[in-house]
Amino acid sequence: MSIDEERYLNDPEYRKTILGTRKRKTGAPRPATGGAGGGNWRKWLWYGAGGSALFLVIFLIYLIQGLPTFDELENPRTDNASLIMSRDGVILDRFFTENRTVVHYDEISPYVIEALVSTEDHRFEAHWGIDLVRLAAVPYHILTGDIQGGSTLTMQLARNLYRKIGREVSIVRKLREMITAIQLERSYTKREIIEMYLNTVEFSNSAFGIESAARTHYNKPAKALTLNEAATLVGSLNAVSAYNPRTRPEAATRRRNTVLRRMHDQGLITSERYEAEIAEPIALNYQPPSTSSRKVRYFAEYVRQKVDDWVRDNGYDLYRDGLRIHTTIDSRMQRHAEAAVTSQLDTLQKTFVREWTSRSGSTGYMDRLWRAYPGFLDSFIKESGEYREALNEGMSPAAALDSLRKNREFVEQIKRTRTRLEASFLAIDPRNGHILAYVGGGNYGVYQYDQVSMSRRQVGSTFKPFVYTVAIDNGYSPNYRISRLPIAFRDSRGGVWAPRDMGASSGPEMITLREGLARSNNNVTVRLLPILAGKPNTNRLEDLMPAARKIAAMARNMGITSPMETYPSIALGTAEVSLMEMVSAYATYANMGVRIDPIAVTRIEDRNGNILVEFYPEGRKEVLSPETAYTMVDMMRGVIRGGGGAPMGTGVRLRSMGVYQDVAGKTGTTNNSADNWFMAIMPHVAMGAWVGGEDRRVRFPSDTYIGQGARAALPIVGKFIQGCTGDKDCPWSYEGFTPPQGYVPYPDEVDAQPARTDRRGW
Repeated sequence: MSIDEERYLNDPEYRKTILGTRKRKTGAPRPATGGAGGGNWRKWLWYGAGGSALFLVIFLIYLIQGLPTFDELENPRTDNASLIMSRDGVILDRFFTENRTVVHYDEISPYVIEALVSTEDHRFEAHWGIDLVRLAAVPYHILTGDIQGGSTLTMQLARNLYRKIGREVSIVRKLREMITAIQLERSYTKREIIEMYLNTVEFSNSAFGIESAARTHYNKPAKALTLNEAATLVGSLNAVSAYNPRTRPEAATRRRNTVLRRMHDQGLITSERYEAEIAEPIALNYQPPSTSSRKVRYFAEYVRQKVDDWVRDNGYDLYRDGLRIHTTIDSRMQRHAEAAVTSQLDTLQKTFVREWTSRSGSTGYMDRLWRAYPGFLDSFIKESGEYREALNEGMSPAAALDSLRKNREFVEQIKRTRTRLEASFLAIDPRNGHILAYVGGGNYGVYQYDQVSMSRRQVGSTFKPFVYTVAIDNGYSPNYRISRLPIAFRDSRGGVWAPRDMGASSGPEMITLREGLARSNNNVTVRLLPILAGKPNTNRLEDLMPAARKIAAMARNMGITSPMETYPSIALGTAEVSLMEMVSAYATYANMGVRIDPIAVTRIEDRNGNILVEFYPEGRKEVLSPETAYTMVDMMRGVIRGGGGAPMGTGVRLRSMGVYQDVAGKTGTTNNSADNWFMAIMPHVAMGAWVGGEDRRVRFPSDTYIGQGARAALPIVGKFIQGCTGDKDCPWSYEGFTPPQGYVPYPDEVDAQPARTDRRGW
């Protein structure tokens, strides 16, 4: 088709006809009515709407993924500290990843709640999770440089409860907070929100929740916080490091005053009260959240080991689940036990150093010790981390040792740290096996090895009562007379065993068993062995083995579980036994022959107080007749006060300390005064104390004044009794021992064979 060009240019209708013919021929669509390209904007509008909808869906999915589930909203979870509780309701220790103890709204001081609301969210009662007034003011604050997030207490709670919300500064996080806050307001009352907030928020010094904060900073429960204390703690929430009242008291004071001013402005306190409070300095009673330096931590670790299997087997986490572990410890007795150990250790350490130091002191710290035992210092150096580090760096052993010996500061430190004395104390109720007080050492932060249950040391003469128990149980009288002179035994290879009493007193040759025990006479104890073996006239060492086996069996029946070599020397206390075993065994005497295993935990509760499991004493068994047990108690009374014709024994010092109750006991000292013991029993408590070197190679000098059980360990028991009897709140009994029903006293004079073979019939 030919085109008239002039007409094409001047005639619009003609031009449309020509263009329409071309598009139909090429298959191109006809232009829509309404002008050229009129449909393109609608197409892009649909594209934009679809893309926006898709983005919104993806964003909502992303937003929802960071929100708590319905179950998490209904059952919010926080990491709570598990508490070790005394039997009288005192928190002894805690295990935690976050130091938190949950309390109810009514257990929180009203001052805390008023300070919190007035400072953080004064329209809290009026809003529904989001404060629109505060939110609308955010742009203004940003423009003026006072950046605020507009968060309500409920929004902050949402962030604290649900970590998936995050803490980054972003619109996404803020939207998640808002949505969660609205859900929380719909699920909980205002009181419940306040309670949850104060239980989850972190305060200064790693204290999570108001209860932990109150106990950490003021050593009191949250309910007892004063206005000033409440304002200080609430003020620190704004920045726990910047307003830490312990490390930054000036900044914390300014922030506290800000909180008080806001309370005043809102009519919660008067002007007079405000002026009086801001004039007061911050006065803390700081208790570190980590109790590793406290002596009670030894007991806490003992409890942890006892409950660890049950906790794991039942799906709990000791450090997160807020368990309440109720123990047998009495907090008042525990306090007096800790004070007794601390006081005696402080005194002993000074005397110990003085005894090992020359009078002139010119040759250095404890110079007599290093001269008496020249190998000690080198062995201590070789056991140090510095020595191992030198070897790792390629130095030879000789070069490393020589280099460290030349370091005077290092050597001085080694001498002081490795010559430290340690002590331990344990008290058990013999009637039920309940552990009443437990001090495993002088300072858990310095030395973690528990000297009550973990350490095993030679027990010395505290083992002798088991020997005498075998004799009494076989019908011998406490008044049976025996020679106090030395005796020797030979073995099949010609060796001689001839133990001696270092300070045997003059007097008659024949003395009673009662006096032999009271004076801790080695010769009397050794002379009992052939009698108990059934060969009273033997001088062969091998013939004493049956007696050694009887003694070991008696000790095991009464509670000694440590391995014991059954040689005749066991009679003089060569066995290595824990303090826990010794006190438990002595408790059998006080319980009239009934053995009960020690128990530390009575029950475990969940964080809401529901009982999960209860524990009861085990191993209850009569291992001695009541008559034998009471006879041994009466003989051990003589260690303290004499009686029955015998003079006062090795424990008379307890009387000089003012202890006049009915007490039976036994002292013990091993070779070179390396281990010093004292055991004591009353009807309601069995007690034991041990003192010795942290390193068992460290011992008292041969001319020591204090290196005896009576001087080193006995005062710990004496101070414990003094503390308990002087404390009107301490549950202490003054009742004495009473003989079992039908008990017949022994005749005064018994010289030869036993009068009875079984005391049960008396």
